[in-house]
Amino acid sequence: MTEWEPGQQVLVTGLSGARHLNSLPAKVLAFDEEKGRYAVHFSSDGQKRLLKGENLSALAPADEAALRAVFSSEPATPKLQRLLADGELGFAEYDDEHLRRLVRRLLEAGYWADNVEVMDDIGVCLNLAEHPSGPEAIALIRQLEAAEDLNAAIMRVGAAVHADAGLKEVFDQLRARGHEFDF
Repeated sequence: MTEWEPGQQVLVTGLSGARHLNSLPAKVLAFDEEKGRYAVHFSSDGQKRLLKGENLSALAPADEAALRAVFSSEPATPKLQRLLADGELGFAEYDDEHLRRLVRRLLEAGYWADNVEVMDDIGVCLNLAEHPSGPEAIALIRQLEAAEDLNAAIMRVGAAVHADAGLKEVFDQLRARGHEFDF
């Protein structure tokens, strides 16, 4: 088993009880001898958690050959390249399962390892899209984007969000990340 040093940047993987933390970067704080787990800090939400060492992997810039292999094997590569070039990779774009798989593979390969803030944002959006209410939240955002009468659409979407705890959770997390919704 790898021993992680305090201050080391890691990527969280393989959690089943807290899947929303997978693919997020964290900083190792210390090893808790009593619990046999590492204390890590998530900059995405400021939380500290205790995780098994087996759920941490080194966060290092990706190897060029590994990146070429990922990009060449994924059908969503052109879409991702376009979204990144246009600065349009946001939560609502993750309705594409191929894009989600590509982005997760790139996170795990360290594609954005030199910018933990970007990794945080991408990882949180990716995990929210995979939340049980994520697909419905994306559909509601698409309704807002396509609305001819934005005020009426905001009222409809707001009512749907307030009536569903899962949607409320997703939209609350999006708000916490700086997205503005007037409902």
